[in-house]
Amino acid sequence: MKSETNRLVRVKEYSWYLLLVSRPEWGFIFSQVALMIALLYRLPVNSLISSSLSIFLFSLGHFSLNGYYDRESDSINPRGLSLRNPLGESNPLQKVQILSWTILIWILLVPFNLLLVPNSRTVSKILLLILACLIGIIGSVLYSVPPFKLKSRPILDILDTLVIIGVFIPIYVGLLGPTTFVELDLVGLGILLNFILVMGIHLPTMLIDIETDQTVGDKTTVVFLGRSKAIKLTAGVVLVRVLLLVLLNIYLMNNNLLIANWTPFLLGIIEIVAVFNLLRRQDQEGALLLYRTIMITSGGGAVIFGLLYSPTLLATYF
Repeated sequence: MKSETNRLVRVKEYSWYLLLVSRPEWGFIFSQVALMIALLYRLPVNSLISSSLSIFLFSLGHFSLNGYYDRESDSINPRGLSLRNPLGESNPLQKVQILSWTILIWILLVPFNLLLVPNSRTVSKILLLILACLIGIIGSVLYSVPPFKLKSRPILDILDTLVIIGVFIPIYVGLLGPTTFVELDLVGLGILLNFILVMGIHLPTMLIDIETDQTVGDKTTVVFLGRSKAIKLTAGVVLVRVLLLVLLNIYLMNNNLLIANWTPFLLGIIEIVAVFNLLRRQDQEGALLLYRTIMITSGGGAVIFGLLYSPTLLATYF
């Protein structure tokens, strides 16, 4: 009886650590991005659910791998922007458990989508879904796992992130509707939207981590450029992001896909203020404020997008 109790306690402890290392808060963020893309594609309700939950599961696996191979740098990183990496502390998890958990989560995507996605059993759709999953999984492995570990290689860290978030998610979601694939012009908008999101988040995150990445020998793009040049690049990229968001909103409004509303532009102004604060301060705190600002404006922007996406949304679902 005592051994069964101890086993149950260990299972609960392992499950908790696996959940922490999977960073579910990031999974939630990416699931909302997938939901926003699915709304843009005008997918049916069951496909909206599948899009959101699929990307949530994929993200759990991605961050599990990332957490395991980043445990050294995360253990000395004081920022605590989200749940701390439990693998940097005293924990019961081993490499085989992390890898098994990751593989299990990714395998679950197959039966999950076969149940929820319309016409998912057609040969063409199955092959395309497998291909899309391979793009995401290979990109994730290349990003975190040695000897590749592209997250510690300048320029390649950004390119790989663009592939995972900017290309994989819009293409994958495009396969979850009743047709084999959605219209290419919508996919193009989805890729543009995700590129804009990546542009705003990835560089500020690396700026915050610059000192710890230098300590453990991770030569990210920011480490390669140095703080001063990296701050200028980050500022320029975020300003381009704001411009692209303005243009994208105008395009959607002109095509009667959004209610005319200037709230998204006000969010852009908030980001611009945070950019100039970073240029003035030139330090980690400025990068941290920019990162938090963009996380809030992106989350708020996703909610506003859903609310303003009314004519098409109402016509599709009601």
